[in-house]
Amino acid sequence: QGLAFGVALALLAGSPASLSGQDISESLSSLNEENGKLYIGPLSTGLAAALNSGFYHTAEVHDVLGFDVGFRVMGSFVPEDLDTFQPILPDTITVEGRFFTDPYGPAGASELSPTVTGVGDGIVLVPQGEFRDSLLALGENPADWNIQFPEGFDIPVAPYAAIQGAIGIPLGTELVLRFIPSFTPSDDVGSISMIGGAIKHSIDQWIWDAPPLNLAAAFGFQHFKVGDYLDANSTQFSLIASKKLSVVTLYGAGTFENANLDISYEFEPDIAADVPVELQKVEFRQETPNDVTFKLGATLALGPVGLNAEYTVAARDVFTASLIFGTF
Repeated sequence: QGLAFGVALALLAGSPASLSGQDISESLSSLNEENGKLYIGPLSTGLAAALNSGFYHTAEVHDVLGFDVGFRVMGSFVPEDLDTFQPILPDTITVEGRFFTDPYGPAGASELSPTVTGVGDGIVLVPQGEFRDSLLALGENPADWNIQFPEGFDIPVAPYAAIQGAIGIPLGTELVLRFIPSFTPSDDVGSISMIGGAIKHSIDQWIWDAPPLNLAAAFGFQHFKVGDYLDANSTQFSLIASKKLSVVTLYGAGTFENANLDISYEFEPDIAADVPVELQKVEFRQETPNDVTFKLGATLALGPVGLNAEYTVAARDVFTASLIFGTF
């Protein structure tokens, strides 16, 4: 299930059920979106970090028609402090013209619920105070009005992968293409696809005849889509330096990058109480701020085969491993 499990399932389950009639559904509309952001945030932020990794394995630029092609796997580490979040509870609720304050509270001692990357069952909110008393007076079972938050799926690393190729063109420039062929893991998830690219230009060619270091500047972008649930875009600008030592190339890069993810999903609240509910649609955008990151990596070239490892030091660290074929 992999990526579909990490992204699509989170989106399908990423909001608390609104256990209420028509007026309560309206009262809880903001609750669904706000808690949806908190629940899926660690995974979507990790995905945004992984999107901008693994674009380059050296500052050296291919000669004209020189090329490489390979498969790259990226993983953004999820900090443990993001495995839980504190749900936002409704301050008030209105039922049949009656107004209640602080209508819900946690069923147990803990006020925290797992995010999609966390572990365990979600918190249960139960009617309390005057709201609970009113339900009892109406002959209702308060347990039928509980709000069950989604469980965590124990995802310590936000995963990402891509097929990538590069080719040299004139003027010390290289074009990069990366993509995920469109595929549909299930009808519920829909199709998953990605297309991206970059342009890398040699700087050292304008400075030295025999450069002690290879230097390059690069700009890259990506568009990643999962069904109708997730639409992500990212961009990055990089300055790269590398040094080739026999069969090993060591490199480092400073990048300025950002990403935004548009998340959209529909759900029909699951409610035991006999009240009218409707299919609800939740849409929101998660943006990662412009971020400066530092990448350190090494590429081992054995003839036409290259093995690459890269570590990105940022607010969300990322590890990348690549298998590459081409001219080195």
